[in-house]
This record gives sequence, C-alpha cells and structure tokens, in this order.
Amino acid sequence: MKRFFIILCFIGVSFAIGYGIGIGLEHLTGDISIGGWEMVGLLVCGVVAVVLAFIVHTFIHEFGHMLFGLLTGYSFLSFRLFNVVLQREDDGFHWKRFNINGTVGQCLMIPPGEKQPPYFWYNAGGVLMNLLKVVGCIVALCLFPLSQWLIVLCIGFIVIGLWMIILNGIPMVVSGLPNDGKNILILWHHPEQRRYFGAMLSVVGEQSRGRRLKEMPRKWFHSEPVTLASSVMQLSARNLYYCHLMDELRLEEAREVAEEIGKIGDGLPMLFRMEINCDRLLLELATLNRGEVVGHLWNERLQQYVKAARKYAPLKCAVLFAYEYINNQNPEAAAPYYEEVKTRQNDYAQPGEALTALAVMDYIKGNIQ
Repeated sequence: MKRFFIILCFIGVSFAIGYGIGIGLEHLTGDISIGGWEMVGLLVCGVVAVVLAFIVHTFIHEFGHMLFGLLTGYSFLSFRLFNVVLQREDDGFHWKRFNINGTVGQCLMIPPGEKQPPYFWYNAGGVLMNLLKVVGCIVALCLFPLSQWLIVLCIGFIVIGLWMIILNGIPMVVSGLPNDGKNILILWHHPEQRRYFGAMLSVVGEQSRGRRLKEMPRKWFHSEPVTLASSVMQLSARNLYYCHLMDELRLEEAREVAEEIGKIGDGLPMLFRMEINCDRLLLELATLNRGEVVGHLWNERLQQYVKAARKYAPLKCAVLFAYEYINNQNPEAAAPYYEEVKTRQNDYAQPGEALTALAVMDYIKGNIQ
C-alpha cells in the first residue's frame, strides 16, 4: 500500500508539472492555443520527464560520489543503480544484485590508507552533480528557444533535481540511514568519528573480495559502547564490532553487545533496529535460546523483513536456518537455507558475509542438538 501511494504521488507530481506548464504557455504566448490533445500530450510528457529525471539524477548523483571520491584518493568498489551492481573484485568487474531498503542507488569507494580519510568531497559529490544538472536546465530555459516538450522535460529535471538536493543535502536520517549532508555534519563536528567512516568502507571493500571479518585488521573494529546519544556512525561501528565477534564464533559476547545496542529501542533508526534484531535473534537462538526473547524478536514485521532481504544478505538465511533448526527442531526444513548460501556464496555482493553465515550455521549443526 505504501509503495502504491508513492507511485500515485509520483504520477500526480508529473501531471501537475505538465498541466502547469501547459497553462503557463497559454498565458505567456497569447498567439499559441493549446488544444485538448496537445494538453494530454504535455501531461504524458510530464510523466515521462519525472521518471526520466529521477533515473538520470540518481545516476549522476552516484557518479558524483565516484568522481569526487577518485579525485580525493579513493578507489572504486561498486556502483549500484536500483538493485543492479557493478562491482570490482580481485579478478575484474562483475555484475551482481543488491538492495538496501529505502535506497535507489549507491556508490562505494575504498578510502586511501589514512587514519582519517577525506570525507567532504566524497559525500558532497552527489549533491554537487545534481546541482550542476539543475543549473544546466535553468540556463537552457533562459537562453535557448525550446519547444513545449523540451520545456516540460527541463522543468521535470529541475523539480526532481531540487528534490534530490534537498533530500540528500539537508542533514537528516532517511530510511534509517544518514544522508550525505548528515554524514558531512557528523564528520565535521566529530573528527574522532572519521576513523569509523574509513573503517566501515574498508570492511565492505574486503568483504566484497571474499574476506571474513576475523581476517581483517583488528584496528578496524571499535569496541566503544553506545547510548541513545550515539551517532549513526558510532552505531555502525559497534555493529561491526559484534559482527566481528560473531565471525570468530564468540557468540555469547556478540549477543551481549547486540543486546546493548537493542536496549536503545525506538531511539534506533528503523533500518538499524531491523538489522540488529535479526542479529539478536540469530545470536539468541545459538546461545541462550530463551523462548520469551525469541518470541518477542520474531514478530511479523521482522519475519517479513528477513524474508525480503534474504536474497541479498546471506546472514538472513542463517537466521531462518537457526529458527528452523533450533526453535522448530526441524533440521530438514533448515537444510535448504544452508544450501542456498553455499550454492550462491560467490553471487552475493559481499561473499565474505556468506562465509560468516556458513560458519555460524556449521557451528549450530555441530554444537546444538
């Protein structure tokens, strides 16, 4: 229903652009009469303009991150548009599929080997490219004689561009993730957190090459406790810390850290809350297996989230495996989830996570009856 509502709003904005331009053209050019069919054409052009502008602005936004990242010493890791990813691995470039709820694109870069990597231009590059496109369309409208159809197209690019600039440039948390402006603000005011930023990008880069967390430098995993006042970057660093413990099969310790984060409750951004509850459920099943905790965590919302994310995130398969194997005591029902990860481990955007998922499932099979 939410997606349907968004689509309706999207189409409504498109029609408003086309209709508004049509009326504006009639008032501005008294010698031009816009007939009924021509108005319909403008409305359709408005829809096309908004859809095309959204795709193009998303692409140039991520291209901006890549361009300014390269200019400030970063190296390319992956470029995602919707759920299609071009990823660089040790043996070359590969096409993969990945998605993060609430996002339509992402460009990941590996930071230069510094304790505090440059952060401003890499984060600001996307908004700057959107702004450049908007300015180009405004210049075209002001300086060149354009047809009605091109005017509609330019207005569509300006409206969507401004919307993306606001959405990404004004500091805020969107769908549980800090936007570019929020990242810049955090890293500007808190220089000590720049190491978290660099470490997170480095970890993702190594996981995409098939390395497990326990094989990475220990200095990338920071163990400082978090509170309600912690930034999203601190929460991410603490999350990586317990994931490192999980990869070392120190599951009791990992569960304790995950519970510490979970106690923040509604103060956590929604995406973080869902991800941490997934990990808490897996760790709870593999350690204490308290029925009341498992029942509280495994609610309908989390079930839907795990099943939707499972095709991109192998640890979600491990959650389903653990629930069937331990809670339902049904190894036969759990087995397909193990085989799914084992068969697809090189297809995931982060094969290193698949190795962690397999290690945890092997632990469960060998230690929990």
